[in-house]
Amino acid sequence: MASHAFERLTGDDHAFYEAWDAYKSPRKENGQDTEGMGEDFDFDDPEEMRRRLPRLSALYLLDAGH
Repeated sequence: MASHAFERLTGDDHAFYEAWDAYKSPRKENGQDTEGMGEDFDFDDPEEMRRRLPRLSALYLLDAGH
């Protein structure tokens, strides 16, 4: 959702990831941990979202035969 909100603000669908990479790079160099940001998985995979976040998916994902 963060990337979609960032896209709405900037008009650039890749701006969020570029900004995130720019944000986390200096933190790694300074020895700060960015691993605490949670588990990484494919947020664009509807099946993965339904498996990991079923209630949120039921609210926001289009029904594709489920």
